[in-house]
Amino acid sequence: MTAELRYTADGRPIYRIEGPVLERFMTSTAQVQVIQGPVGSGKSKACNLKVWSIAAQQKRARDGLRYSRWGVVRNTYPELKTTTIRTWTDTFPENVYGTIVWSMPARQRIFVGDIRMEVDFLALDKDEDVKKLRSGEYTGFYFNELQYGPKSIFDEMTSRAGRFPAMKDGGPSWHGVIADMNAPDEDHFIAMMTGQAEWPPNMPEDERAALTWPPEWDFYMQPGALIEVRNPDGTLRYRANPKAENVKWLPDRYYLDQIKGKTRAWIKSRVLNEIALVVDGSPVWPAFRPDFHVATEVLKPVHGHEVILGIDFGRWPAMLCAQQIGDRIFVQYELLGFNESAVTFAPKAKRFLEQHYQGYTIRAYGDPKGADKGQATDKSSFEVWDECGIHVTPAPVKLNAIEARVSSVDHVLNDNPSGVARFQLSPLARTTKIGMAGRYCLEKDETGETKPTKNRYSHPCNALEYLCLGLGEGRRMIGLRPISGIKPVRVALKRKSMRRVSA
Repeated sequence: MTAELRYTADGRPIYRIEGPVLERFMTSTAQVQVIQGPVGSGKSKACNLKVWSIAAQQKRARDGLRYSRWGVVRNTYPELKTTTIRTWTDTFPENVYGTIVWSMPARQRIFVGDIRMEVDFLALDKDEDVKKLRSGEYTGFYFNELQYGPKSIFDEMTSRAGRFPAMKDGGPSWHGVIADMNAPDEDHFIAMMTGQAEWPPNMPEDERAALTWPPEWDFYMQPGALIEVRNPDGTLRYRANPKAENVKWLPDRYYLDQIKGKTRAWIKSRVLNEIALVVDGSPVWPAFRPDFHVATEVLKPVHGHEVILGIDFGRWPAMLCAQQIGDRIFVQYELLGFNESAVTFAPKAKRFLEQHYQGYTIRAYGDPKGADKGQATDKSSFEVWDECGIHVTPAPVKLNAIEARVSSVDHVLNDNPSGVARFQLSPLARTTKIGMAGRYCLEKDETGETKPTKNRYSHPCNALEYLCLGLGEGRRMIGLRPISGIKPVRVALKRKSMRRVSA
């Protein structure tokens, strides 16, 4: 979207929305408003203008001014600074609307006419910003590129909106969350809530209820920018979609030039506005094949076989639950946490295990760094899990070497005697599947060294590495037999039981 060649008397540009979906989005008054569309479709600019429109319609306080406070959110600080704030300052230039103060979080105070709008720019990769979100009092939130955001933070935003202005000062005229996004991955909550992706098989009814789009919320789907056409010889070509929005403000052949040298998955997600897995780096496990390694049906626990857990600690913890039957590994469930410590995640994991594996013996392997003391407690993650009745053994890997961890999983994926997959992943473990399919990928760090990237997909993949190491796959790949020194010990649960752990 580009400014019309008209300006207000004080030099502010006048924008015009171009497209029926954008127009409906701009006039929505729903508490939650999400717009999904291709790159360049004007949705981010529309969200910026939507914030301004809501601020301008806030009822006046006793002093005659219109007060509002906003959280502008992105999943990481680099994207917040280089993308989100750059678009924001194009809409609200600092020389006209006020300088951004680069504090933690970054802030801008916009005082124009009778509008008094405070804006906090929040990145989710810093604990202090998440704490700011949880303790802050906001009128509303704008989440830029929601396809990268987890449902937990989205839920947090909806619960924190409507706190400013205070009711004693008249309260907000509107409160809620607005967001823009490209087409998400199939495991994203928006994809399931809006019917773009099916629910995982056998998903519990209470979880389905939480992933049902409320009728009071508004979701807007923009048309794809191009139309995919199949030639008589089976090859694909693309032509402009006459229903595409915002093209008036883009260069000629913008989208046809954008798709040059791009994969079909990138084109589907970023241009056609369809769900597809887009991988920016090289997959850590190129041997992973969803059609071969992902089970066609939900994997259920099998009595008579112990349950093996792989656990990744940290603020974004993950737990995978598996059983080894014969020589095959069946990963049945994943449990993920968001910005929570072991003190919060371990009891959640215990409740999950009691619900799905009551009466089974359990063996758990975790990140060796779990022996470190926490910042908020004198106890290590291992000690916290022990207190919940789950003894976790450090995964057998020297210095937590990433090469050994990655290779242990790679060995399982490639070791398929008689053409039968030794590794099977349940379709319920969607985040793990997407990670293994390529979102857990290799990227160069600041020093130029190539390492697996850290993102929301890396945590369950790390848990898988610890699980495979615990099962002895690290020894198998060098021709040694796994070590199995297992004995039952008594642990504290709601009822007495014997859980099996490593000696």
